[in-house]
Amino acid sequence: MSSDLGVSSDVDGGPASPDAGEQPGFFSRPGGKIFLIWLVLTAIGVVLGLFAPKHLFPEMLSKQGDTAVTTVVVFTVLAAPVAGLIYAVAAYSLFAWRHWGGQGSSPPEDGPPLRGNTPLTISWLVVTSLLCIVLLVWGLTALASDARTAPNALQVDVTGQQWLWTFRYPGTGVESRDLVLPVNRAVEFDVTSVDVTHGFWALSLGVQVDANPGEVTTIDATPNKVGKFVIRCSQLCGLYHAFMYASGAVVTPAQFDQWLQSQGASATSAEQDAEVHPAARAGGGSVEEG
Repeated sequence: MSSDLGVSSDVDGGPASPDAGEQPGFFSRPGGKIFLIWLVLTAIGVVLGLFAPKHLFPEMLSKQGDTAVTTVVVFTVLAAPVAGLIYAVAAYSLFAWRHWGGQGSSPPEDGPPLRGNTPLTISWLVVTSLLCIVLLVWGLTALASDARTAPNALQVDVTGQQWLWTFRYPGTGVESRDLVLPVNRAVEFDVTSVDVTHGFWALSLGVQVDANPGEVTTIDATPNKVGKFVIRCSQLCGLYHAFMYASGAVVTPAQFDQWLQSQGASATSAEQDAEVHPAARAGGGSVEEG
């Protein structure tokens, strides 16, 4: 198979020399044809990256969920040119540089190597370095944002066991199989397990973290939209792993207080909670994270 992007091939796969007096145009050469294929594939990848995630993901109910979708869009768009180049070279090689074996035939000679092409080497290093820097900065920024915990966040203790989830609300005495959260208020999940490793996965909240036996892992989310969602286990944890899920809901602050009281929380606990978070009770904007 020839690796020369500037030399065309004849019908039977052997290299053909261009006429001495006339050089073929760029788009008549293999490199130009690969470039056109790359443009088409890159455009398809960018369009898919911009529109597909919004249809593949469920409705996001938190700032962290919105950030997760944006991250998928950005990373897909940045990866589209790289993937397009790989697929373009592979597709062109498969159809244009194929060699049909037969009696008395032999494969064509390899084209000249590309490792001595200085402009190509410099372009490759510059482009890939820029992509790595962009991804690194994006990841470090997201990591620093996740490391900040909002003051006076609602604490929820999450415990996984074969094969169910338990949610406790410290200070209220409430324990539930369903996860209910108030909108526009930061939540701190303290996640653990009592038997094997589970995975606390609330996709609509942009939350996924392992639940390890004997260890407590903390992860935050700030619900910013009222709605229902599902919590699943993301780690294979035994025979009924597929059935380890729980229902969740983001409700208004008033509905959250009513739910706490219906679960046995004292009226004093609900009143103290309202005094600590008056802005959330008023139904105002999203909580400011420190």
